Amino acid sequence: MDSNRYFSVPYDAIHDFKIRRLMKASGGIVAYGRWVALLGMLYDEHGLLDMNDQLTRDVVAQELELEDVDEFMMCLAHVGLIDSELYHATSHVVNSGVCEELEYFRQKSESGKKGGRPRKKQPEKQNEKQSKKQVL
Repeated sequence: MDSNRYFSVPYDAIHDFKIRRLMKASGGIVAYGRWVALLGMLYDEHGLLDMNDQLTRDVVAQELELEDVDEFMMCLAHVGLIDSELYHATSHVVNSGVCEELEYFRQKSESGKKGGRPRKKQPEKQNEKQSKKQVL
């Protein structure tokens, strides 16, 4: 994992209605902590966790300290923190906010590769300007 990567969580996210529902249904502040940890995994895995893969399931269960991963994922789907239809159809964990932010960063990176900020002046051009000034 690249230590320079990060994601933000709003300071008042704990007051979000979906988060409050999650906390009520799945264990209070511990459920919120698990959600934030899952967000980190989603960012690290480019927005998608395939829960059909046994190794992925094991890592998620270990990281979130869960006995029953499916129960927690179903709760996340029920409260609307992950895409419910996609999870029920394919067992893929996806959050639209993570996907949107990753796409924004991808586009920002691409625009930087295509120009973005203007480049510094080339040394040859600076030398030409100095030569012209000396001639005058």
